[in-house]
Amino acid sequence: MNSLRTTAIVGALALVATAASAAGVKEYKTEAGAQKHCPADTVVWGSSASGVYHMKGAKNYGTTKDGKYVCLGEADGAGWHAAKNKQ
Repeated sequence: MNSLRTTAIVGALALVATAASAAGVKEYKTEAGAQKHCPADTVVWGSSASGVYHMKGAKNYGTTKDGKYVCLGEADGAGWHAAKNKQ
């Protein structure tokens, strides 16, 4: 019973941490909107659900189902990371 309770608590904390990290990242439908928000930063394509972003020129930039344009600095600050294999 303690193991089940511990698992539930760890799961709940992970959800809270995910929500908190996503809160600091403003997401935009257009690249221009994101660039206007952070003119001195790099715009990337990312997903708050996965915490993964793609750099411009990458295969999945602007194409994934749940992605939005975001500022790289905000994404990094929220704990997001670049996609593996530069996709």
